[in-house]
Amino acid sequence: MNPRQHAYLARTLQDACGGVDACLNILEVTPFKMGRTHMYDCREPGSGRTMPIGAVTFLEQHQQRATGQAGIYTPALASSDQEPTEAQCATSEACEASEVMAIAQRLVRKAGEDNVYSETEKREIEPHLLRVEAHIRGVRAAMDATS
Repeated sequence: MNPRQHAYLARTLQDACGGVDACLNILEVTPFKMGRTHMYDCREPGSGRTMPIGAVTFLEQHQQRATGQAGIYTPALASSDQEPTEAQCATSEACEASEVMAIAQRLVRKAGEDNVYSETEKREIEPHLLRVEAHIRGVRAAMDATS
């Protein structure tokens, strides 16, 4: 399984559990506790980081109890025919970019209400813009991989 597929599955699992913050809360009291940066890195194919299997298993069990649906990540690890295609990865990256950009847009709009962007406001907005740019690179890479 390539890094893009790991990132796609991690993102899908995290989203099925309610997003990164929900996953962090779910794992908080377990031996599989993860940091926010690591959790976000697992969503990025270029980061080279994957979710620890203990965290994957625990989150999948939580997701299965909550929704009754089958696992997301571990079945794909066990079966190569369930891996996402590059086109699915491109779509996922584009959706993720759009969602992060919506957060950035809200922050920019709110910070610009006084027609001045303070250094603190810029520092708050910048990580979101960097994530959007990373997702856009991911979209391009996935689309190029299908050619």
